Amino acid sequence: MNLIELSKLPINGLDLPKTLIIPKNYYQNTDILSFKKIELEGKIFRNKEQDIWLVAEVKGIMVLPDSRTLMPIDVSFQFQVQEKIDESNEEIKEYYEKNKNTLDIIGILWENIVLEVPISVTKGNLSMTEGQGWGLVEEKNEIIDPRLAPLRQLLDKEKE
Repeated sequence: MNLIELSKLPINGLDLPKTLIIPKNYYQNTDILSFKKIELEGKIFRNKEQDIWLVAEVKGIMVLPDSRTLMPIDVSFQFQVQEKIDESNEEIKEYYEKNKNTLDIIGILWENIVLEVPISVTKGNLSMTEGQGWGLVEEKNEIIDPRLAPLRQLLDKEKE
């Protein structure tokens, strides 16, 4: 965990680490298979009103299963975070421990990473006709049973 002790926050703020490692327990029950690289550029600081702010830009690559073949696909993401750290904020309350005056930034950043996960992703190979556990079945012009030919004629008349 990246715990930041807020009582020891320097006057000019604290630069965040350049790389971020998300523990597996965060994404084990999601569609995310893994993360290849997450870069973090930002700062946590106090403003003039003594409010604590987390400002960061996050870039990374997550590995997701292809929606059709379930093969792993690298998906890049990028977003900016501007969060006011306030103990009354219900979303941040679980990452902010008032008695120890510490903040877990991974939890805050994880909530934003989840918003970047696409609903479905595919490599775009539209000519694919089979995958793991499935195959495309093409319709063929079937010969009509002669006993049903009068029904076909009735249907054709109704269409006209």
